[in-house]
Amino acid sequence: MSSIVTRAGGLAVVLFSLLLGIYGTGTFATAVGLSGTGGTLTVTGCRTDVSYDDRGREADDRRETRRCWGRFSAEDGSDTDPQRELVSDAAQPGDRIEVRDNGTIYLERTAGTVAGAAALPSLAVGLSLFGALLLITGRRPTPSSPAKTRDFVTAVRALPFGRAALRTSLGAFAATVVGFGLQKLL
Repeated sequence: MSSIVTRAGGLAVVLFSLLLGIYGTGTFATAVGLSGTGGTLTVTGCRTDVSYDDRGREADDRRETRRCWGRFSAEDGSDTDPQRELVSDAAQPGDRIEVRDNGTIYLERTAGTVAGAAALPSLAVGLSLFGALLLITGRRPTPSSPAKTRDFVTAVRALPFGRAALRTSLGAFAATVVGFGLQKLL
């Protein structure tokens, strides 16, 4: 792969990371209560949607998403929504769930939601730094080619900020994995 294509790929990664960062920052701010409208969703019903990752409909490709709906009432009384949907594995009809509404989605106010929302800006930081390194060096690491990986690492080390950027990128990717893992556990 030529250096021009690698640089173009790096630019695409940086631009994508900016969009992800904007979305992720808004989602994180809603999850921690810095933006959006806080309130309560009173669950009136739930259903489970089943989807498959491919057309084979094999059991290991099956995914279930549990959706519940009900009436949202803002804490300050400024807003109500008689029919709003929320993805929740634990909610049952009759439950009152603390949520935040940012105008697009409702988020449950749980530690798992905050951890998952924090993973998005972390992923954006990791991608933007890694994309910047691809853009600047014109080289990319290739798992199947140790020589190309060494060339990439050598080019990164030659940059005044290269090592710090690469380590921060890898740290951000690790934080992303931890955040999404905590989201599933909590």
